[in-house]
Amino acid sequence: MANISIHRIGKALGLYVAEKISKTEQAEYLSYGAEILIGSIVKLSILFITATVLGILHEVAVLLIITGLVRTFSGGAHCSAYYRCLIASVIILTLLGYTSKATYSIVKHFPISALIIMTALSTYIYWRYAPQAPHNKPFNSRRQELVLRYITLFSVSILSIISVVFATSSIIAWAIAIGLLWQAFTLTPVGHSFIGKIDLLLTPHKRGGEADGSVHS
Repeated sequence: MANISIHRIGKALGLYVAEKISKTEQAEYLSYGAEILIGSIVKLSILFITATVLGILHEVAVLLIITGLVRTFSGGAHCSAYYRCLIASVIILTLLGYTSKATYSIVKHFPISALIIMTALSTYIYWRYAPQAPHNKPFNSRRQELVLRYITLFSVSILSIISVVFATSSIIAWAIAIGLLWQAFTLTPVGHSFIGKIDLLLTPHKRGGEADGSVHS
């Protein structure tokens, strides 16, 4: 129902704008853009309201920035429909944020080596599997793939260093490390399978969706 509502609102808004600018041939593209914009607003609203109620706003904000930034270049598994991605991402980011907050009293006493191992593992996974392109939008060239790979590894390296510099006593450091590890997980074969199962659970009477991007062997 939420998907239908967002789709209809986006379509109506796209048609309205297309008529206003006298470019009805672009109505489909404008409608798609409007649907994504509205969906993003709904997602962020639900996510931040939930995070505020649970007292994990800072953790969730960091996780959202980290996963969103890295995913832009690395790609990763996702559900087969936008509204399922919306629901899954809200649930997952909320759980990760809550986990960061709930375990902080314990992990803040860990040695710095714990963060180093965690970020090193994430970096290896990105090196092993990134980047990944959606099946419907393959890389235009080998050069594009390499550029995205280099940007991904550079971004992950910088964020890992920031996490380690903050040290284990900082909850932000752990949120960064958890965000990097989660996004890395979505690149792995197990991560694709996991997201596919979530997609299946969110799709009544249908088979699960395809993960985003081919998994590199």
